[in-house]
Amino acid sequence: MKLLAAKEWNKVFYRNGFKHRIKVRADLIHRDGNSNAYFAITGQVDYRAKNNRWVFDSAGCIHEEIIAQFPQLKPLCDIHLSDENGVPSHAYGNAGYWAGESKYQTLDLAMLAKHLRVTEPIALDMLNYVAHYWGKLDTITTPEMAWKDACERFSLPFQWQQEADAARSMLNQIAQLEEAQ
Repeated sequence: MKLLAAKEWNKVFYRNGFKHRIKVRADLIHRDGNSNAYFAITGQVDYRAKNNRWVFDSAGCIHEEIIAQFPQLKPLCDIHLSDENGVPSHAYGNAGYWAGESKYQTLDLAMLAKHLRVTEPIALDMLNYVAHYWGKLDTITTPEMAWKDACERFSLPFQWQQEADAARSMLNQIAQLEEAQ
């Protein structure tokens, strides 16, 4: 495992009359066996009990809570589990899944758009592109092939790279600011 960049944030806040604390960690990490490094951002929330002890409340991929307490971290939350080039985890296979090209899932336009980090109208345009240019997908013309083509046609690898560069820069700037202080 090689940690390429990492940063932690801590904050105390009040909700429903109880004192809470949130701990957030963002990483750009390369694990043995993975072809690329990837971004990850997770957190943990605890609350102060009446006996003055911290009690676990929630943890993991709690991005809504992280963004509520640290709005500046939204770019890092947006690329959670994307590789170092910003490509979402299993980008093309998962796009096919959310597009309903699976016996287990019907079309979920909102999830398709969220997964590809595009607006719903663009996701719909991409769906139409795949249907028009690729037709019926099967074992020869797989959803992965069609969605890779659609993502390239809509310049998503370029967008994803820009988002990854911004997130990497954000992690590096934070580290440099702390070194300067």
